[in-house]
Amino acid sequence: MKQKLNKGFSLLEVAIALLILSTSVIAIYQVISSTTISTYELEDRYLAREIGNNRIALINTIDIPKGSGTREGSVMMAGIEWDWKEEISTGPVINVYEYSILVKKSSASQYLYEARGYLVK
Repeated sequence: MKQKLNKGFSLLEVAIALLILSTSVIAIYQVISSTTISTYELEDRYLAREIGNNRIALINTIDIPKGSGTREGSVMMAGIEWDWKEEISTGPVINVYEYSILVKKSSASQYLYEARGYLVK
């Protein structure tokens, strides 16, 4: 009796296994990289919102605007330089002003956060 000993995998089976493995590794890498990018973007938006909220608190308490106009400045938060811009205009009634606060990274061209509201004098 002759027995055929067929041990191991054929070349086609190995090629298909490598194709499946490489496809899954690429998919996992893309998920990880897009999650990392999203995390950094969310962190930037969160910091920009906090800077905007700080500016709102300041214009309501310590740094009250004298009237309509535009003010700009920069602040360091989380080791990053941020630029802010406030636009204050007359509101719908006397002694009410409308404000708009824009926040962006100093190195960026687009604003990440905008806050709008009213200020009563």
